[in-house]
Amino acid sequence: MSALTKVFVVLLVVLSILMTAATVVFVSRVENSAQLASDAKSEAQRQSTRANTAEAAAAAAKAAEQQVRQAANTQVAQLQGQVNTAMQTASAKDVQIAELTSKAAMQAADFTRLTEGLKSSEDTKSKLQDMLVELRKTNDDLSKKSGDLNLSVTELTNKLDQTERDRKWLAEQLTQVKGDAEKLGAKLKDNGINPDDAPPAGSRAGAVAINGVIRDVRPIAGIPYATISVGSADNVQKGMEFKVVDRNTGDYLGDLTVDTVEPNEAVGRLSGKRIAEVKAGNEVKTQL
Repeated sequence: MSALTKVFVVLLVVLSILMTAATVVFVSRVENSAQLASDAKSEAQRQSTRANTAEAAAAAAKAAEQQVRQAANTQVAQLQGQVNTAMQTASAKDVQIAELTSKAAMQAADFTRLTEGLKSSEDTKSKLQDMLVELRKTNDDLSKKSGDLNLSVTELTNKLDQTERDRKWLAEQLTQVKGDAEKLGAKLKDNGINPDDAPPAGSRAGAVAINGVIRDVRPIAGIPYATISVGSADNVQKGMEFKVVDRNTGDYLGDLTVDTVEPNEAVGRLSGKRIAEVKAGNEVKTQL
């Protein structure tokens, strides 16, 4: 077999195969077309049935729509009446709201005035409270000062009472001393003795030597008096005279004439040119 023959054989085989394939494809398409036509017919019947059903449903829906529309119109009319009534009510409410708004504005203005008045009142109240605190503090200070003054007045009254008692007692003593001195002077004159030339009591020759110190000095009824550290236990007697001497310098400062005598102390009246220098601690002696 020649090469050309082989080529023709191959071509024939290829053409046969292509013919067979084309036939198979054609037959398949024809069968599919028939099936599609059948399916299309069935689908058309179904669509026709659906269309009839839909037409019936549409008719029913239209009837229902008319009923619904009538009912809706009725409801709309009713609602329109209700709306009109509501609008009338709202109009009346608007009038009431306007009145209430006006009242609210007036009340707000009144509230503002009341708030300002309350604030002013609170400020005044705060100032009054501050003033009250200051007044209470001042009153406490005055009460304390008054208590101190009352205490001082009480002490001064007690001292004044004591001073007055001392003054009365000294006045009585002075009156008695003056009477005794007058009687003694009269007796001395009767005996031919001049009292002005007599030596001071307690300092004459042979008098008991008594030494002491001044404890304190104080004026009574304007007269200087002093308390000394010796009394009746040391043989001090009323009318006895002591010389007051400065312990540091030894200077003679004046005389002390005993008016009252206690067991361990005595009180006497001071006299002399330097009695202003007499103080606690100075010595007193019956004899220099």
